[in-house]
Amino acid sequence: MSWGFLLLLAALPAAAAPSAARLEEANKLYEASRFAEAATIYQTLLSESPHSAVLHYNLGNARFRQGGPGALGKAIASYLRAFRLDPRDADARANLDYALRRAGEELVPAGMPPTLFVAYNLASAAELAALFWTAFWAACLLGAGAFLAPRAKAALRTAALSAAALGLLAGSWWALRRSSGFKAPAVVLLQDAEVRSGPGENFPVSFKVPEGRRVERLDAKAAWSEIGVPREGLKGWILKDALEAVD
Repeated sequence: MSWGFLLLLAALPAAAAPSAARLEEANKLYEASRFAEAATIYQTLLSESPHSAVLHYNLGNARFRQGGPGALGKAIASYLRAFRLDPRDADARANLDYALRRAGEELVPAGMPPTLFVAYNLASAAELAALFWTAFWAACLLGAGAFLAPRAKAALRTAALSAAALGLLAGSWWALRRSSGFKAPAVVLLQDAEVRSGPGENFPVSFKVPEGRRVERLDAKAAWSEIGVPREGLKGWILKDALEAVD
């Protein structure tokens, strides 16, 4: 082992320390009710770890408690990201539902039992994709093994079929989630945001959307986005600055 490699190992804890220290600093700021400062640090940390459900959840809490114009919409966007990354987190799910109710909608679709909703969202999209591809390649390898090892053909074929069934279940589950959810979601940041009949202020206002409402992005032209509001079955054009995309 070279001295250079030993020095690199010694430097790893020091390199990781600033992020841990910054997270602790943000948490202390939040506990001290300095929500805007905490939110700024959480956002900085998310630029380093964009797939951290915990950081998105913490940012959502800071945004919600911060208050003011756009705070509710930004909090909902953060909670949505946390929920998509870790749908089994009961706190993230509860806070998202509470914030959505403030915006005039609910997380659980009307008519769906809450327990069924939790089961339906038990795995994230990334987890379902990973399960599908793992099962797919396992089925291929086990199927190939059944031809190459005649003595174990029956066992390998059964295992291959089981893996294929698991992959089919994961793929079907993922496809159903994709078809029933928002494909290009965004959250409205302005209170009573104006939605026009076309992409420009020369078009008349068709309707208004409350802050925090989830919408579907359909098209874009210059500074405008065409959106759909599934709950009311409406669509129109809104300024891009009035939205926060949830990708």
